[in-house]
Amino acid sequence: MARYGRKKGPAGGHPDDASDSVSELSNDDSSYHSHGSKSSAFSLSKFAKFGRKKRRSAGSDGPSSVGSTSKKSSPELNGSAGKGKNDASKDGATAATAATGGGRSVGSASRSRASKPPQSDEKRLRKDAKSRFNIGLVYLKTGDYAKAQDNLEHSLYCHIQLHGHDAKTYTNETLFAVAGVREKLGECYLANSAVVDKCLALDHYEEARRLLKTVDPEDAPDNVKEMLERVEETLKSPELCNMEARRRPPPITSKYQMRGNQKAKAVLGVGAAGAAAGAVAAGAGGAQTKAEGGKSKEKNKQCHPSEALEKLDVLGIGAGLTALGRNLKEGIQDLVESSDDEEGSSRRSSLSKDDVFDSAMVHLERGNARTALNYLRSLQDGDAMKDADFRGKMALHMMKVGDSAMESDKASVATDAYEEAFGILRQDDPEGETTKLARRGCVKGHKLMAVAMENVRDYGSAIQHRNRVYQIFDENNQCIPACRQLLQIAYLHGEKDDYAKSAVALSDAIRRLFKGVKSLDLMPAERTDLLIQCYRMRAICYAKTQKWQDALDQYDELLPLVAKKEGQGSKQYNAALIHKAALLVTMGNHRLAAAKSDEYLALADINHAMDGSIIVDDVDHVLALDTSAATHMKLGNVDKAIEVFQHKLKFVKTLPDSDELKSDTQHKLGCLLAYKHEHESALPLLNEALATRKVLYDGKNRSVFESTWAVAATNHTLGDTDRALKEYAVLLDKMNQIDNLPVDSTIIHNSAGKLFFEDGKVDKAVISFKQALQGAEKSGNKELKSQIQLNLANALSAQGDSDKAMALYGSLLKTKSLKKSKSKLFFLVAYNKSLLLVKIGDVDEARELLHKVADSRSSAANEVRGNIYLALGNLSVSEGKIKEGLDYYDKSLDVIELDDVETIAKVKQHVGMAFLESGQLDKAILTYEDVLEDLSQPGVEGKSVNLLKAEIWQCMSRAYKKKGDLPQAKNYAKLALRTYKSSLGETNPITLRNVSNLQLLNLEEAEGLQKSEAKPIIDAAKYEMEETLETFVALNDPWAYRADVASLKTNLGLVAVWQGKPKKARKMLRQVEEIELPPDHSVIERISVLEARVEELEQKKR
Repeated sequence: MARYGRKKGPAGGHPDDASDSVSELSNDDSSYHSHGSKSSAFSLSKFAKFGRKKRRSAGSDGPSSVGSTSKKSSPELNGSAGKGKNDASKDGATAATAATGGGRSVGSASRSRASKPPQSDEKRLRKDAKSRFNIGLVYLKTGDYAKAQDNLEHSLYCHIQLHGHDAKTYTNETLFAVAGVREKLGECYLANSAVVDKCLALDHYEEARRLLKTVDPEDAPDNVKEMLERVEETLKSPELCNMEARRRPPPITSKYQMRGNQKAKAVLGVGAAGAAAGAVAAGAGGAQTKAEGGKSKEKNKQCHPSEALEKLDVLGIGAGLTALGRNLKEGIQDLVESSDDEEGSSRRSSLSKDDVFDSAMVHLERGNARTALNYLRSLQDGDAMKDADFRGKMALHMMKVGDSAMESDKASVATDAYEEAFGILRQDDPEGETTKLARRGCVKGHKLMAVAMENVRDYGSAIQHRNRVYQIFDENNQCIPACRQLLQIAYLHGEKDDYAKSAVALSDAIRRLFKGVKSLDLMPAERTDLLIQCYRMRAICYAKTQKWQDALDQYDELLPLVAKKEGQGSKQYNAALIHKAALLVTMGNHRLAAAKSDEYLALADINHAMDGSIIVDDVDHVLALDTSAATHMKLGNVDKAIEVFQHKLKFVKTLPDSDELKSDTQHKLGCLLAYKHEHESALPLLNEALATRKVLYDGKNRSVFESTWAVAATNHTLGDTDRALKEYAVLLDKMNQIDNLPVDSTIIHNSAGKLFFEDGKVDKAVISFKQALQGAEKSGNKELKSQIQLNLANALSAQGDSDKAMALYGSLLKTKSLKKSKSKLFFLVAYNKSLLLVKIGDVDEARELLHKVADSRSSAANEVRGNIYLALGNLSVSEGKIKEGLDYYDKSLDVIELDDVETIAKVKQHVGMAFLESGQLDKAILTYEDVLEDLSQPGVEGKSVNLLKAEIWQCMSRAYKKKGDLPQAKNYAKLALRTYKSSLGETNPITLRNVSNLQLLNLEEAEGLQKSEAKPIIDAAKYEMEETLETFVALNDPWAYRADVASLKTNLGLVAVWQGKPKKARKMLRQVEEIELPPDHSVIERISVLEARVEELEQKKR
């Protein structure tokens, strides 16, 4: 109003500057936002251009659309202005018609709904609003800002033609559309470098922000929120934020007032009355004399709009301006309402209470429930809430908002509205029906919000809503519903893993249930059910927080209560019994746990025999089986544990989607069978468990790693080196990628090292043992460290690093713990050290050490005594003391267990070798046949057994060769070679040596044949030996395989001699002589033979 007053006189601005007055009277929201805005000039001048285009296209001189600047409109404006009390002329009537019909007012809020464009025009305007907006966007993106501005302004013109200037009458769709046009117009002015003054850009952005902020963000779609963020971000830009004080637009009053512009008529809605009002206002201020100037200024400042209207009536302008006064009042109210959101509370508080209620209901009709609630809340800050009638009205409106929001599935708004209503009503009418409805609405809203929060796993917010529901029920003395909410709260705390708070909530529920009840026998059935739930959940909470005794006490309270209510054969009773048994296992009371679990399983077997069903849920039944198996294992009854797991496996196979549970059971059962040395039965179960887990999980899962380890160890035990090596390679590759390994990495490295050692991969074995030793040193496990040191010493000895190996043996024998305990490990160290001493030539020291172990009275020595006698026997045989060696072999057989078939076979193998060395060939062959018979017994199988058979066949080949039976020797050599190829592979050094041995037999056979018959045999042997030599070279370890290479080249040299090729034979001899061999090696003798034959051949060739 102050701004309007200043415009009336010269003190308020230029007397002819009515542009801002026109905009104010037209309720143009953009002019309310800021002083000196150019948006009002835009609203008139730009719309005038669109009016001229439309009039020319229609070819009509009659009443024009909004924005016309035709001079013919001047008399129409004058006629319309006098229509209030006098008879209107024809032109005046035409002008009035134009103002209310064909030329509908853009700015009149009072007529925006009553007078709409014709239906055809409305469709055209709607279409133009959308199409021109889209075209403007295209031009804006291409940088043609002039065309973009024209099209966007046309779009805005269409929206205002359709809906008017009053944003309060807009639907949400219209409000967001107008805001969008305003935003793009602001962007157009801001981006256009030709426009230096960015005032219009600022106007449009601020107007867009004002429109968007009239709706609460909760009621607005996401794209509208994004639009508001963009606008606010742009308003912070330096171009707009640091702009100088905006200049006022040039005066254009005379253009609209004097010429009677059709635009002014349409904007004002009452013809030229608006212009006359401006003139009268200006005249009233300008007619004062200089002497009375100060007085007139004061009077004008205090002038009320109704007084101005009375003066206009006296001047004959007409009673029609009464509507203008109302519009003016609405415009001023809208000015206050349309400020930024930071001033939202002051804006609403400046409105009358009825207007706020009306505005809230308008927003509610538009679906803006949150905005409506904000309007109502703005009235609660004043003293009006002390009035009982006002509070009743407020509660009624809050209930309306709550009901509407609930119907629209806006649970958050509904809950807030019901809470506001409930807070008011329970003060005035605690037991009234409306209060009950509000309370019911609060409960429903909070429950819906809790469920919504639970669905998105926001358990903290869900707990808050549940707590509020509990408070409402508790205040209303509703025990059962209140306790149910406490149960829900406890459950939600459990979902957050906050079991301590969960237990507190359950304790509160239990106290609430016992309130008013003297004894458990008098507790109502409904409360008893809740009490059972509380005890069960609190037992779980105590178990989760490791308060084992408290949890056990809860089960002791629970079981009698359930037994009394449902009986000991009920599902709930047995489920609690199973959980109690599992808890007893955790507490270490395995005997009582076994009794409880067996009690249930016995009852379950009876029930299953009767109707084929189980008592409890599948999960609880599985828990009972696991508990029973665990207790029997702890009590040492492994066979009973295996039986339980077999029963469990049979059960889980009947369950749907039980692959995870089935694989876990197979793994555990397989491990137990392997523990019982039933590896053949364990391996299929472990293989299936591993295959299933590979499908269920990725390769880095702990379960997959665990099963891989079990399969590798079992295959290792069964002698399947290839499969074991494959799985150990996976373990070694993945172990650094998995956190919290289920198997100790030290054990994995140690086991892999033993496997590599057995497979002849000594270098890899040394690496694995060293890694295992590092892990053992970190863990501080002294016993495991000693075992790994022994393995490493053995590997170093096999690698030829005798010094390091001897140092490790000596260190172990000096270890106080080993020396004092005289354990099996101590005697194993002594035994392996003696073997190394023999290897390096210290036979006497080795024999002395072996006798010390053999003469020991320690029971731990019995486990290695057989190997000690075997080693002493080998020493005697090597010295030619065959009888003494055979005596030692007999002692070794006496101390070996009868079921240790493989060890017995190895000792008998050495017995046969003793006979072979002494020339007792028939005894040797009989001994070997006896060994083969032992190894062919049922149940004696596996890779190790097959390799042992191959060794025996090789020995028999040597025996038959000594007897001169080359065909038999070749047959056994072929059997051995075939076994080595299948068990070790064709490139294994052992396999290659047997290929060489077989070819030697072929060469010896060829020497006794005619040259024509011998040639194909020798050529074939030569080819095989050359292939074998290339394979040895490809192993890329010339020192390790130097003896094999020397032997093969010697044989090839003999072939060259037979073929009559002295040069080639000499070449081979020179290569062999370059190889460093021990002086006592068997190949030295054959090299001498080759040298003699080469010289003989060379003499013949001379």
